[in-house]
Amino acid sequence: MANTIKHKRASGSDPSASDLVVGELAIRTDTGVVFTKKDDNSVAEIAGGGGTVADDCIYENSQTISNNYTVTSNKNAMSAGPITVNSGVTVTVGATSTWTIV
Repeated sequence: MANTIKHKRASGSDPSASDLVVGELAIRTDTGVVFTKKDDNSVAEIAGGGGTVADDCIYENSQTISNNYTVTSNKNAMSAGPITVNSGVTVTVGATSTWTIV
């Protein structure tokens, strides 16, 4: 008999740090985005959401950052702008990383 595993899920807004424990997965059912809580207690988007269309030649991303985010060390990040970082939200880019908004 197969087992069904259901991760935390909701619609309408991204999960906050208080919604998750470290390592727990959450799925935003209206967008298909998967999130997890990291060791530093921030919530990271780990899959889904942004969509590739037109034979994988166009990538769509959201325009507003509503959760704290840290670019992984020794990695680079890119967003298509304009990008709004909500009040009280921090995007951290370490010395070995870059974040480019085009």
